[in-house]
Amino acid sequence: MIANTSEVVNTLIRHLSQAKRINQASSTSEKASNQGFTLVELLVGMVVTSIFLIFAGSGLISILQSHRQSEAEVDQHTQLTRAVNFIADDIREAKVASTAAPTGWTVPANYSAILYLTKPDDSTVAYYTFNTSAGSSWQGPQVVYRATASNTAGNPLVDRVSNTTGCSGPGASGFEVSPSPLTPSDRSVRLCLVGDLPNGTTELVQYTVTLRSNDVLSTP
Repeated sequence: MIANTSEVVNTLIRHLSQAKRINQASSTSEKASNQGFTLVELLVGMVVTSIFLIFAGSGLISILQSHRQSEAEVDQHTQLTRAVNFIADDIREAKVASTAAPTGWTVPANYSAILYLTKPDDSTVAYYTFNTSAGSSWQGPQVVYRATASNTAGNPLVDRVSNTTGCSGPGASGFEVSPSPLTPSDRSVRLCLVGDLPNGTTELVQYTVTLRSNDVLSTP
């Protein structure tokens, strides 16, 4: 009986010791988990995150700048093409295209005459270039204007026209017509328009158009 009692007591003692060790291990693990990140770990995490954000931000800015430049280049090409098509339509409707001014026609100061059109009703349309260095709210270096009255600037048609010669005509650099000189007997006109792009290059748009009016003015 005594031996059985002793065995029971020893068994209980062993179980209590095991339970104590398990509780101590659990307490140690819980304390470690409650401590969280150390200051060094937080600083390292912040540095890594900052580096990542810097690289990501730089890449995003580069992409946005490239996108804006591409949009500006496409927009300039579109504007140049529209201007050339508009002038071409004007020429088709004319009975005379010439680089010589009609009698009594005066070009306003600081404007360079490029092309004169005489319409079937004998009205005159003139195309000028204006150097923005002389004062203009439009983007330079040159602006093309369309005038319907003598000694008036008329209305701007397209800006950001280059000073670079891109064609072989008699007009100012950036906007030229040929043949040179263009006379009332010429029925075909070659237009050339050069625009400045944001990346420092130029865009060249050319077009050849034929006068369609049957009312042809006799050559003087």
